[in-house]
Amino acid sequence: MTKDKQVFFLNYKFAFLMNTLYHISVWLHIIGVSFWIGGMLFLPLVLLPAIKSHPDRSNLLMVTGLKFRFYGYIVMALLLVTGISNAYLRGIDLSWKFLIISRYGKLMITKLILFSTILAVSLIHDVQARKRLLSEKENRKFKIIARWSGRILLIVSLVMAYIGVVLSRGA
Repeated sequence: MTKDKQVFFLNYKFAFLMNTLYHISVWLHIIGVSFWIGGMLFLPLVLLPAIKSHPDRSNLLMVTGLKFRFYGYIVMALLLVTGISNAYLRGIDLSWKFLIISRYGKLMITKLILFSTILAVSLIHDVQARKRLLSEKENRKFKIIARWSGRILLIVSLVMAYIGVVLSRGA
């Protein structure tokens, strides 16, 4: 085999590997987004109506929330890693110059800001959930925070999903 053919073969193998890793990363990203948004829709559309008159409603919500929080933070970490991997494996320039000047880069920065917003709102929600256990006054305050934080998280997540579609189609 000539040197040119060896180089071509190695380049082909490398490109195939990178393409496969990219597809796996995108697949994991879609699974994570589905879990996150699906979970946020499940709670108000399925769980809350189903347990509306259940005698142990508060406890069921708390247990469900704790389970979702545990897996939710794992999914958030997965989304951060796969989001950055998707850009890298796609060959996107991740330099500050590119991120600040190009439309694609600005959308990526917007997604990172929205991602940070999701983390901040989630942490506020979780801190308030702990305070809820302390008093009835905190319990009423938590219900308001839980309703609004859930709505904010869903809206921000849907905006991020839309931006993801725009980015994947070439911004």
